[in-house]
Amino acid sequence: MIELGISKKFEHQISRLLKFNCSVFVVDYSNSSLINESKRGVEIYAVNPPEDAAYFSIYNENEIDFRGLIFDHTSFRHKNGKTKTQCEAVFFPNSDLANTWVLFCELKYSNLPNRNSLNLTKALKQLYKTRYYYVQENVISTLNNSYLVASLPLQSEPFPNFILSPALLLKLKSKRNIIVRLQNSVSIKSLRQLSI
Repeated sequence: MIELGISKKFEHQISRLLKFNCSVFVVDYSNSSLINESKRGVEIYAVNPPEDAAYFSIYNENEIDFRGLIFDHTSFRHKNGKTKTQCEAVFFPNSDLANTWVLFCELKYSNLPNRNSLNLTKALKQLYKTRYYYVQENVISTLNNSYLVASLPLQSEPFPNFILSPALLLKLKSKRNIIVRLQNSVSIKSLRQLSI
């Protein structure tokens, strides 16, 4: 269902859709590209994690077929052509069910815990907005378990200096079926659920 929605509402994204049935690892080379000569952005590694950078992990021990899409500056645009804010990538199962999971992830590369509040606040804004673009165009709905995960790959969990209130988490889950987490990995359990 989600893939069909993307093909109808965001046709330009469908050609970049990646197919997986294994564990994958997401890494963002954007900041390191400023130092290196070659321009690299977000990349997804299947089966084996990268050896040259820290990453966000999606474990798939049940080998469930799923899709992944890396967002770039052309993914979402305002009417005037300017790029909208967005997260790194979206993942969802290959299924015709209306109530599957959908995972939006955003990585922030900082090993400075005193910047966590700033980095995670920005990451959450990017995650909320990207999900909203898909909800607004009926690509996903509140039937989908929407997982919004902000990752700090250079730090160990739990990330210091930032807390999400239980009341906020409960409100997001009950009103919008959004599950927000701050962590560096998730596991695919079924077509409808991730383990976080």
